[in-house]
Amino acid sequence: MIATLGISKVTVYRKPKVAFFSTGDELKPLGEPLKDGQIYDSNRYGIKPLIENFGCEAVDLGIIPDCPEKLKAAFEQAQNLADVVVTSGGVSVGEADYTKDILEEIGQVGFWKLAIKPGKPFAFGKLSTAWFCGLPGNPVSAVLTMYVLVQPLLAKLAGHTDWKEPESIPAVTRTAFKKSPGRTDYQRGIYSIEDGKFVVETTGNQSSGAFRSMSLANCFVVLERERGKVEQGETVQIQLFNSTLY
Repeated sequence: MIATLGISKVTVYRKPKVAFFSTGDELKPLGEPLKDGQIYDSNRYGIKPLIENFGCEAVDLGIIPDCPEKLKAAFEQAQNLADVVVTSGGVSVGEADYTKDILEEIGQVGFWKLAIKPGKPFAFGKLSTAWFCGLPGNPVSAVLTMYVLVQPLLAKLAGHTDWKEPESIPAVTRTAFKKSPGRTDYQRGIYSIEDGKFVVETTGNQSSGAFRSMSLANCFVVLERERGKVEQGETVQIQLFNSTLY
């Protein structure tokens, strides 16, 4: 189309490059036997397709142990390679991790902790030459915050001038949804259309470590901050997954 108009040069945005890694001594690569207290590092397998399916270039730096020197070196390497650095784990209170401390040392913290569930300990800031997004360590929390909070940043860097918040659609609940007031809750749901209207049901266990509920879902049920338990037959707002989650 451009050639048919006789245009030889156009201005474009290059693909944003995103370097990401997981942190924690308890994490082990797939295929290795687990010892007591260890778990497999699944988060990187959820984060990478969210980056690539959104049209960005992903740089996987693997697992970094809970060692200040190695973490600092990983941050330095990541910011030299990418426009955005994404970490998984190390930002929750009480953890034997150093992600937030290192960010404060070599960059700056924009904000840390949000009133959302799951994903409360999300951190955002700036390194010397890259933006930083610190995802929680629980699998669902990592994917949700990557989807809800990091994708708009990537859209801005990629030049998506028409990017907007996912549309919220009213739906009638076919099941109850447990919730306590205090945080905006992104629960995993399964929507369908009956008689031209949206209906939604829960995927079951909404724990931030229950990734199976994420794999069953096709939407988020967004429950307002001060809302409590939702009974069957009530109206809620849902956000249908975009193509990066399919």
